[in-house]
Amino acid sequence: MDLFKIQDYMEKEIQDFASISENALGEENTFDLRFLALQVKTGELANLTKCYKYNAKTPEISEEKLFLRALDAFQLLLSIGNVHQLNFITLDAIEAVPGEENQIKTFSAIFDGIAKLRTVLESGDYYHGLNLYIRLFAHYIYLARHLKIDFEKIYRYFLMRYPIPESLLEKTD
Repeated sequence: MDLFKIQDYMEKEIQDFASISENALGEENTFDLRFLALQVKTGELANLTKCYKYNAKTPEISEEKLFLRALDAFQLLLSIGNVHQLNFITLDAIEAVPGEENQIKTFSAIFDGIAKLRTVLESGDYYHGLNLYIRLFAHYIYLARHLKIDFEKIYRYFLMRYPIPESLLEKTD
């Protein structure tokens, strides 16, 4: 999936430009930092939707703002996939994961999935971690659908915003 390659390329470009080592805070802190950042960005997205407020009217949300918040969380998910070599999943594997019926259940599944994935990867159980990552990735795609965000739009945005050398992209004949 090209998105992993684009995310990796973008992060390397930022590190080269900023001249900052990724592990400047220590490798163990960088591990926790990624998961915390993913939780925070996902929480910001949930807060934007206000889907957790049963007694409040759903606010009008700018499509662009919603898209950019979802993109922030998705980029962190891709980054975790790259760092932990979970970056070879397929759409078939994702589509095999059953989706939740609404935003609230999907957000809950995502937060549970983030915590489980962090714990499993910390323990070194790669295969269980891969399974959890695929489920988590699928839940983010399903969340995008609940929010009426087309996954193709995310893909096109990545290609437009972060152009990488053609040689790094998958060739399809």
